[in-house]
Amino acid sequence: MDTKILMLSVIFSAARLIAATPTITAVTAQQRYPWNGKVDISYKVTGDIAGMALTNGLITTLKVTATDTVENTSYTATTESLSGATSLAEGSHAIVWDLDRQGVNLKSANVVFNVSCETNAALYCVIDLSAGAEATSYPVTYLAEEPADGFTNDTYRTTKLALRRCDAGTFIMGEDQSAETHRVTLTKPFYMGVFEVTQKQWMLVMGAWPNSSPSSSYGSGDGYPAYYVSYNNIRGSSNGAKWPSSSVVDATSFLGKLQARTKLNFDLPTEAQWEYACRAGTTTTYYWGSSPNVNYAWYSFNSDSTHPVGTKKPNAWGLYDMSGNVWEWCLDWDGALAYGTDPKGSSWGSCRVKRGGSWFRDESYCASSYSSHDYPSSSYINDGFRLSRTLP
Repeated sequence: MDTKILMLSVIFSAARLIAATPTITAVTAQQRYPWNGKVDISYKVTGDIAGMALTNGLITTLKVTATDTVENTSYTATTESLSGATSLAEGSHAIVWDLDRQGVNLKSANVVFNVSCETNAALYCVIDLSAGAEATSYPVTYLAEEPADGFTNDTYRTTKLALRRCDAGTFIMGEDQSAETHRVTLTKPFYMGVFEVTQKQWMLVMGAWPNSSPSSSYGSGDGYPAYYVSYNNIRGSSNGAKWPSSSVVDATSFLGKLQARTKLNFDLPTEAQWEYACRAGTTTTYYWGSSPNVNYAWYSFNSDSTHPVGTKKPNAWGLYDMSGNVWEWCLDWDGALAYGTDPKGSSWGSCRVKRGGSWFRDESYCASSYSSHDYPSSSYINDGFRLSRTLP
């Protein structure tokens, strides 16, 4: 019987975990014969990694990779392609990697398989606002994956506010996706709101509307996006107006109250963070393609008011209403797009950036690259926002 003996290596990584470091040992890998695309892998876990799986928002997960040293190609196993005892509980494990299911084609016998653990921020961060505007604190919890029934329910539109992790990365910002001079690198992961902040969530934090309250003419209800809210209402007109020289917000602002009650640095996204999260890896005009599509956005063609958040399809990272519904305030002063590493935009200006288009505007404003602006004190029927939180 002819079988290939696959080269092996073992890597363990558990950065930022404080407890005694667990280890992965006794790794073996053997492809099945006759070849059917499956590789049997075994390993031993010493130390309870599973028990450390969620610590201060950090999640440790299994990582299996294969590197074809002849073709110089590497692959990381997807969750769907792995079966067997894939947990990180202490003891011996036997798993199967179905390469065919993942579309991986190893052309050489000289393959290096790595079995390791990888520690990252949890995929989702959730703020529980149910204690309301008189609360002294809001619990913050973390999820490794989307809940079984998803986020598009009344709970996550009202009393709980969910944010999804966007990993550090590089993209080309703006309309011209061939312009290498427009390349932006974000060196830190950040959380981005799954939805725009809703009217119920605003009231649970603030207890009152700062300007006009939402009306039935433009969409009123717990799950509708908050509007008639200015940049100054969100961050404050004193300390909150000093970005980018200072990230401090006014204590009486929405973010001032939220930061005080969570002890975490929630804020608006920078314009670069917003576009990176909106594109979700795409380079087309819209995050769903090159043409308008009413299945993804509320804009003037299909709407005459706001709509409850999360009623259109999300982008590839599970973020809803990044196009349409309401404009979303960003941190930056309006000016020329800022490129490079972790850009913060202009150092001064008279208007702040808004992104994403709205129900009041046509499809051209919904483009991932479209940038608008307004005075930070302005509040209109189609101005809203979503939260962000940059990680260390």
